[in-house]
Amino acid sequence: MNPHDQAWQKLVAAARRAPAAGDESAPYGFSTRVAALAFDPAREAPSNFGRVSLRVAGIACLFAGVAVGFNYKAIASAFEDEPAMAAGDDPAAEVANLDS
Repeated sequence: MNPHDQAWQKLVAAARRAPAAGDESAPYGFSTRVAALAFDPAREAPSNFGRVSLRVAGIACLFAGVAVGFNYKAIASAFEDEPAMAAGDDPAAEVANLDS
């Protein structure tokens, strides 16, 4: 057996020899202390996620703007080539007429 298995076997044997606990409830005021610590703004863990996510969103918007700038001519020509829909044109009726 490797040292990890031997350590595990020792731990399991010690746990079997341990006396059974009678009262396993939390001490008085434990939940109040946990809730107070959870909502304490001074103990809040510093996180750079918000700052980094805003930078990434700004870079993504910049890339999107550059992509639109490079493809503006193709986008504009796609809208110019499309004829305007006449008053009597109904796309649903045209699809329904394809069946017959």
